[in-house]
Amino acid sequence: MTEEVLRFENVWYEKESSTDRIEDISLTLNRGEGMLLSGPEGSGKSLIMDLIMARVVPNRGTIYLEKELVDPKDTQAIEKLRFSTGYVTQTSGLINNLSLFENIILPLRYHTEMKDDDLSAACSIWLDRYELAHKKNVRPVALSASEKMRTALIRALIVEPRILLLDSIVDALCPLASRRMLELLFEDIRLRNMTYIMSSYHPAIFRQRNLKLVLLYKGKIMFAGLDAENHRAENAYLDQYLAYNTVGPMRPFNDAV
Repeated sequence: MTEEVLRFENVWYEKESSTDRIEDISLTLNRGEGMLLSGPEGSGKSLIMDLIMARVVPNRGTIYLEKELVDPKDTQAIEKLRFSTGYVTQTSGLINNLSLFENIILPLRYHTEMKDDDLSAACSIWLDRYELAHKKNVRPVALSASEKMRTALIRALIVEPRILLLDSIVDALCPLASRRMLELLFEDIRLRNMTYIMSSYHPAIFRQRNLKLVLLYKGKIMFAGLDAENHRAENAYLDQYLAYNTVGPMRPFNDAV
Protein backbone atom coordinates (compact mmCIF):
# COMPACT_ATOMS: atom_id res chain seq x y z
CA MET A 1 0.00 0.00 0.00
CA THR A 2 1.45 3.36 -1.04
CA GLU A 3 1.74 6.17 1.50
CA GLU A 4 1.47 9.65 0.03
CA VAL A 5 4.02 12.16 1.34
CA LEU A 6 3.76 15.13 -1.02
CA ARG A 7 1.11 16.41 -3.43
CA PHE A 8 0.89 19.54 -5.57
CA GLU A 9 -2.55 20.24 -7.01
CA ASN A 10 -2.60 22.76 -9.88
CA VAL A 11 -0.10 25.07 -8.20
CA TRP A 12 0.64 28.46 -9.76
CA TYR A 13 3.09 31.07 -8.54
CA GLU A 14 4.21 34.33 -10.10
CA LYS A 15 5.64 37.51 -8.61
CA GLU A 16 5.50 40.81 -10.45
CA SER A 17 9.01 41.86 -9.40
CA SER A 18 10.59 38.55 -10.48
CA THR A 19 10.73 36.28 -13.51
CA ASP A 20 10.38 33.23 -11.24
CA ARG A 21 7.13 31.41 -11.81
CA ILE A 22 5.50 28.02 -12.08
CA GLU A 23 2.32 27.26 -13.97
CA ASP A 24 -0.26 24.61 -13.12
CA ILE A 25 2.14 22.16 -11.44
CA SER A 26 0.63 18.89 -10.26
CA LEU A 27 2.79 16.09 -8.86
CA THR A 28 2.81 13.43 -6.16
CA LEU A 29 5.46 11.54 -4.22
CA ASN A 30 4.95 8.51 -2.03
CA ARG A 31 7.00 7.16 0.87
CA GLY A 32 10.44 6.07 -0.30
CA GLU A 33 10.12 7.62 -3.76
CA GLY A 34 12.54 10.08 -5.31
CA MET A 35 12.12 12.85 -7.86
CA LEU A 36 14.72 14.73 -9.89
CA LEU A 37 13.85 18.27 -10.99
CA SER A 38 15.85 19.42 -13.98
CA GLY A 39 15.77 22.09 -16.65
CA PRO A 40 17.53 25.33 -17.67
CA GLU A 41 18.19 28.11 -15.17
CA GLY A 42 15.05 29.94 -14.11
CA SER A 43 12.79 26.96 -14.84
CA GLY A 44 11.30 26.80 -11.34
CA LYS A 45 13.30 24.02 -9.66
CA SER A 46 14.25 25.97 -6.53
CA LEU A 47 10.85 27.65 -6.47
CA ILE A 48 9.10 24.31 -6.08
CA MET A 49 11.24 23.60 -3.02
CA ASP A 50 10.55 27.05 -1.59
CA LEU A 51 6.82 26.38 -2.01
CA ILE A 52 7.13 23.09 -0.11
CA MET A 53 8.91 24.93 2.71
CA ALA A 54 6.24 27.67 2.68
CA ARG A 55 8.87 30.31 1.97
CA VAL A 56 6.59 31.56 -0.78
CA VAL A 57 2.82 31.19 -1.07
CA PRO A 58 1.05 29.89 -4.21
CA ASN A 59 -1.18 32.31 -6.09
CA ARG A 60 -3.43 29.36 -6.86
CA GLY A 61 -3.55 25.66 -6.05
CA THR A 62 -2.80 23.59 -2.95
CA ILE A 63 0.16 21.74 -1.48
CA TYR A 64 -0.16 18.79 0.90
CA LEU A 65 2.58 17.18 3.01
CA GLU A 66 1.52 13.82 4.40
CA LYS A 67 -2.05 14.75 3.42
CA GLU A 68 -1.96 17.90 5.56
CA LEU A 69 -2.47 21.23 3.81
CA VAL A 70 0.64 23.41 3.86
CA ASP A 71 -0.83 26.61 5.24
CA PRO A 72 1.70 29.49 5.54
CA LYS A 73 -0.65 31.28 7.96
CA ASP A 74 -0.33 28.48 10.53
CA THR A 75 2.98 29.50 12.11
CA GLN A 76 3.21 26.53 14.48
CA ALA A 77 2.61 24.04 11.69
CA ILE A 78 5.16 25.77 9.46
CA GLU A 79 7.79 25.69 12.21
CA LYS A 80 7.17 21.94 12.61
CA LEU A 81 7.29 21.51 8.84
CA ARG A 82 10.65 23.22 8.54
CA PHE A 83 12.20 21.19 11.34
CA SER A 84 10.93 17.88 9.93
CA THR A 85 12.04 18.68 6.37
CA GLY A 86 15.67 18.25 5.43
CA TYR A 87 16.55 21.12 3.08
CA VAL A 88 20.00 21.59 1.54
CA THR A 89 20.81 24.35 -0.96
CA GLN A 90 23.77 24.72 -3.29
CA THR A 91 25.25 27.38 -0.99
CA SER A 92 25.01 24.96 1.99
CA GLY A 93 23.57 27.63 4.33
CA LEU A 94 26.12 27.05 7.09
CA ILE A 95 26.60 29.66 9.82
CA ASN A 96 30.15 30.99 9.65
CA ASN A 97 30.64 31.80 13.33
CA LEU A 98 29.75 28.23 14.36
CA SER A 99 31.96 25.16 14.05
CA LEU A 100 31.08 22.28 11.78
CA PHE A 101 29.79 20.35 14.82
CA GLU A 102 27.73 23.29 16.08
CA ASN A 103 26.17 23.76 12.64
CA ILE A 104 25.11 20.13 12.50
CA ILE A 105 23.49 19.95 15.94
CA LEU A 106 21.80 23.35 15.68
CA PRO A 107 18.32 22.04 14.66
CA LEU A 108 18.42 19.38 17.39
CA ARG A 109 19.50 21.89 20.02
CA TYR A 110 16.77 24.30 18.96
CA HIS A 111 13.89 21.85 18.52
CA THR A 112 14.62 19.02 20.99
CA GLU A 113 15.63 18.55 24.61
CA MET A 114 18.61 16.31 23.83
CA LYS A 115 21.54 16.63 26.25
CA ASP A 116 25.03 17.56 25.11
CA ASP A 117 26.35 13.98 25.36
CA ASP A 118 23.49 12.69 23.24
CA LEU A 119 23.98 15.46 20.68
CA SER A 120 27.67 14.66 20.44
CA ALA A 121 27.03 10.93 20.05
CA ALA A 122 24.39 11.46 17.36
CA CYS A 123 26.67 13.80 15.43
CA SER A 124 29.77 11.59 15.70
CA ILE A 125 28.08 8.71 13.87
CA TRP A 126 27.37 10.94 10.88
CA LEU A 127 30.79 12.62 10.96
CA ASP A 128 32.51 9.25 10.75
CA ARG A 129 30.26 8.08 7.95
CA TYR A 130 30.81 11.17 5.80
CA GLU A 131 34.53 11.38 6.68
CA LEU A 132 34.38 14.69 8.52
CA ALA A 133 35.41 13.77 12.08
CA HIS A 134 38.79 15.47 11.63
CA LYS A 135 37.02 18.76 10.82
CA LYS A 136 34.59 18.70 13.74
CA ASN A 137 35.81 21.97 15.28
CA VAL A 138 36.57 23.81 12.03
CA ARG A 139 34.43 26.74 10.89
CA PRO A 140 32.84 26.77 7.42
CA VAL A 141 35.28 29.33 6.01
CA ALA A 142 38.06 26.73 6.27
CA LEU A 143 36.08 23.91 4.62
CA SER A 144 36.26 22.80 1.00
CA ALA A 145 33.15 22.84 -1.20
CA SER A 146 32.62 19.11 -0.65
CA GLU A 147 33.11 19.43 3.11
CA LYS A 148 30.57 22.24 3.33
CA MET A 149 28.03 20.24 1.36
CA ARG A 150 28.55 17.08 3.41
CA THR A 151 28.12 19.13 6.58
CA ALA A 152 24.86 20.62 5.32
CA LEU A 153 23.70 17.17 4.26
CA ILE A 154 24.38 15.69 7.71
CA ARG A 155 22.48 18.59 9.31
CA ALA A 156 19.49 17.70 7.12
CA LEU A 157 19.71 13.94 7.73
CA ILE A 158 20.27 14.07 11.49
CA VAL A 159 16.68 15.21 12.15
CA GLU A 160 15.29 12.07 10.40
CA PRO A 161 13.23 14.22 7.99
CA ARG A 162 9.80 13.42 6.60
CA ILE A 163 11.02 14.59 3.22
CA LEU A 164 14.48 15.53 1.97
CA LEU A 165 14.94 18.49 -0.41
CA LEU A 166 18.34 18.71 -2.12
CA ASP A 167 18.76 21.71 -4.39
CA SER A 168 21.70 21.41 -6.82
CA ILE A 169 23.96 19.90 -4.17
CA VAL A 170 26.39 18.24 -6.60
CA ASP A 171 26.37 20.59 -9.59
CA ALA A 172 29.40 22.58 -8.38
CA LEU A 173 31.40 19.75 -6.83
CA CYS A 174 34.33 17.66 -8.03
CA PRO A 175 32.87 14.60 -9.86
CA LEU A 176 34.71 12.12 -7.61
CA ALA A 177 33.58 13.85 -4.42
CA SER A 178 30.00 14.16 -5.65
CA ARG A 179 29.85 10.50 -6.69
CA ARG A 180 31.08 9.29 -3.30
CA MET A 181 28.72 11.62 -1.47
CA LEU A 182 25.80 10.36 -3.53
CA GLU A 183 26.77 6.73 -2.89
CA LEU A 184 26.56 7.35 0.85
CA LEU A 185 23.42 9.47 0.55
CA PHE A 186 21.45 6.95 -1.48
CA GLU A 187 22.38 4.19 0.97
CA ASP A 188 21.02 6.33 3.82
CA ILE A 189 17.88 7.15 1.85
CA ARG A 190 17.23 3.48 1.08
CA LEU A 191 17.84 2.29 4.65
CA ARG A 192 15.42 4.90 6.02
CA ASN A 193 12.87 4.65 3.20
CA MET A 194 13.05 8.41 2.73
CA THR A 195 11.05 10.48 0.30
CA TYR A 196 13.24 12.99 -1.48
CA ILE A 197 13.43 15.61 -4.22
CA MET A 198 16.70 16.56 -5.87
CA SER A 199 17.43 19.19 -8.47
CA SER A 200 20.31 19.20 -10.90
CA TYR A 201 21.32 20.53 -14.31
CA HIS A 202 22.84 17.10 -15.02
CA PRO A 203 20.22 14.33 -15.03
CA ALA A 204 22.71 11.85 -16.50
CA ILE A 205 24.41 11.65 -13.07
CA PHE A 206 21.24 10.05 -11.66
CA ARG A 207 20.41 7.75 -14.57
CA GLN A 208 20.78 4.53 -12.56
CA ARG A 209 18.93 5.80 -9.47
CA ASN A 210 15.36 5.06 -10.60
CA LEU A 211 14.22 8.64 -10.00
CA LYS A 212 11.17 10.18 -11.59
CA LEU A 213 12.53 12.91 -13.85
CA VAL A 214 10.53 16.14 -14.04
CA LEU A 215 11.84 18.43 -16.77
CA LEU A 216 10.82 22.06 -16.29
CA TYR A 217 10.95 25.02 -18.66
CA LYS A 218 9.46 28.47 -18.08
CA GLY A 219 7.78 27.11 -14.96
CA LYS A 220 5.96 24.33 -16.82
CA ILE A 221 6.42 20.56 -16.78
CA MET A 222 7.68 19.42 -20.18
CA PHE A 223 8.24 15.80 -19.20
CA ALA A 224 7.59 13.62 -16.16
CA GLY A 225 8.46 9.95 -16.00
CA LEU A 226 10.95 7.22 -15.12
CA ASP A 227 12.18 6.22 -18.56
CA ALA A 228 13.40 9.54 -19.92
CA GLU A 229 15.91 8.03 -22.37
CA ASN A 230 13.17 6.03 -24.09
CA HIS A 231 11.07 9.15 -24.65
CA ARG A 232 13.68 11.40 -26.21
CA ALA A 233 12.55 10.87 -29.80
CA GLU A 234 8.97 11.89 -28.99
CA ASN A 235 9.73 14.88 -26.77
CA ALA A 236 11.74 17.72 -28.34
CA TYR A 237 12.37 19.43 -24.98
CA LEU A 238 13.66 16.24 -23.39
CA ASP A 239 15.79 15.37 -26.40
CA GLN A 240 17.40 18.81 -26.44
CA TYR A 241 18.10 18.91 -22.73
CA LEU A 242 19.54 15.41 -22.37
CA ALA A 243 21.82 16.08 -25.35
CA TYR A 244 22.88 19.52 -24.02
CA ASN A 245 21.93 20.92 -27.40
CA THR A 246 21.73 24.73 -27.57
CA VAL A 247 19.41 24.57 -30.59
CA GLY A 248 15.80 23.58 -29.93
CA PRO A 249 12.58 24.75 -28.27
CA MET A 250 14.41 25.80 -25.06
CA ARG A 251 16.50 28.98 -24.96
CA PRO A 252 19.91 28.52 -23.27
CA PHE A 253 20.01 31.82 -21.37
CA ASN A 254 17.60 32.73 -18.61
CA ASP A 255 17.55 36.42 -19.57
CA ALA A 256 16.38 35.41 -23.06
CA VAL A 257 13.46 33.34 -21.76
